[in-house]
Amino acid sequence: MSVIQLLEEKKLKKADFIVTENYNIRLRENTAKALIETIKQNFNARALYNGKYYSYQNILYENVRLLASYIIGRSGKLKFDIPEFKINRVDSTDIRSKVLSLTPQDRKRLGINKSTLWYMQRHIKEGKKIKIYDKVASKIDR
Repeated sequence: MSVIQLLEEKKLKKADFIVTENYNIRLRENTAKALIETIKQNFNARALYNGKYYSYQNILYENVRLLASYIIGRSGKLKFDIPEFKINRVDSTDIRSKVLSLTPQDRKRLGINKSTLWYMQRHIKEGKKIKIYDKVASKIDR
């Protein structure tokens, strides 16, 4: 998920990779640090697990403990329970398509500045991330 996040945020580019003399592909040092930081943030994200909120790091630890109990014979059954990880996005594909199809009348009705809409549409066409505030997103969804 961390790699997908970096790709979606356009934080990875071809120059971030190195091809070694053995034709192995490696990350540059600064890119590896960015990936590690993203992984760290994702492990510290909290999710509902057994009725309480825990970090994914603690959830993983608990599932590894259950695996160890199964392997040494303390438990007769093995069931991993890992909550679904969600990437929080404000600019879903549905909202992006609606922004691209806004007419000048829609823009005025929503209270969006002409230049703001132009930049948002340009960023969408270039594959960049856009910021849509809750107030505007709720009006666009109608």
